[in-house]
This record gives sequence, structure tokens and C-alpha cells, in this order.
Amino acid sequence: MDPKEVLSNHLELCNGVYKVLLEENTWLKTKKSSPSNEILDRKKEMLPMLENSLQNLKKLKPEFFSPFDNTKKLVNDSHSRLLQIFYLDRENEELLLKVGQSTERQTFNRFDTPPEEIDKIHNRTLHEFKAIKKDIK
Repeated sequence: MDPKEVLSNHLELCNGVYKVLLEENTWLKTKKSSPSNEILDRKKEMLPMLENSLQNLKKLKPEFFSPFDNTKKLVNDSHSRLLQIFYLDRENEELLLKVGQSTERQTFNRFDTPPEEIDKIHNRTLHEFKAIKKDIK
């Protein structure tokens, strides 16, 4: 098994996965709905190919690598692409959660109370607590 070929195929597959995830990301951001079945089907098709590619990578041994070819660059390029895939996949998951929520939930702002109001409440509660503590003594 030629490491250069395995790495090249893996990088090509990673580029394909990234392309589909980028398309999904664009869909989620522009249409604000779940991705089309076509995108989901392409992702499902790629999963077994990705698992097969990972199995091929695991079979590689250091002694198979030549110090004179570009396998190190292929490894670095694959690693960089995988990091991009992980980042984009996480973003897509967050977007999917958001589009799956009701409109009320999407626009909910937990911190709509201004900081000054929170300080007033906190100080009032602190003074009440001190007064209660003083009465107990």
C-alpha cells in the first residue's frame, strides 16, 4: 500500500467532505432551515468512504514512508483540512439547533436587563441580607 496514494485519496476525500459541509453551512445561514435531502444524502454517502479511508491510514507504517516525496506535506494538508472540517461541523450543529428551535427561542435574549439594573437589585438584596443578619444577632 503506497502511503502517498493513501494520503492523496484521504486528502481528496477530506476536501469533498469540507465542500459538502460548506454547502450545508451556506444553506443553514441563507435559508434558515434544515438542509436539503440531497445534501444529507451526500453526507451519508461519504461516511463509509471516510471510514474506509481512516482504516487505510491506520494500516500505514512509518517504514513505508519515503523521506524524498511529499507525504509529509500531504499529512499536514490533511490535518489542516480535518481541523477546518471539525470547526465547520461544530458551527453547522449549532446552526441546526438554532433553526430547529421556535422563533421565540431564537430571538430570546437572556440578558435584556441592563447591568445598572442588575447592580441595583444586587445591592438592594445585599442590604436586605445584612439587615436580616443584624436582626438575628
